[in-house]
Amino acid sequence: MKKLLLILLGPILLGPAGYFAGQMLAPEPPAPEPAAVKAHVTKEEILYKMPIGKFTVQVLQPHSILHLLMDIDVYIAGASNFERLNGASGRTRLRDATVSIISDMAESSLWLEPGEEVNIDQALLAEDIVRKLHLRFQSVRTGRINEFHAERSLRN
Repeated sequence: MKKLLLILLGPILLGPAGYFAGQMLAPEPPAPEPAAVKAHVTKEEILYKMPIGKFTVQVLQPHSILHLLMDIDVYIAGASNFERLNGASGRTRLRDATVSIISDMAESSLWLEPGEEVNIDQALLAEDIVRKLHLRFQSVRTGRINEFHAERSLRN
């Protein structure tokens, strides 16, 4: 009879005691952030550097040919996106898209006036290339031109 009484009364008496003791020992939840602060806080993305390579572009102008040499790196957001694009086919697609974008920019007659190749803003050029790359590859966040050379030769 004592065993039966202990089996029935033990959980009935010790259950609520454990519940209230657990609430006293548990840490307090953090205070909620104001909505204005929460809206401006974004999770920081980890960017992975992917060298695309060197490109040589010829810009044909009426009396001369401008040869541009660029070494470009892009930064990919997220490890899974980087792994997906880091393979042979991913790099090839990214490089082909970059060649296409640079060629389209070079064909534009408004892109670079004669004699202005020394004054070209490399940061702005990299932003334009990355903006157009981002339309095709959503994980491309930013880019950098490591090397930039411009040489002009007369056209025959």
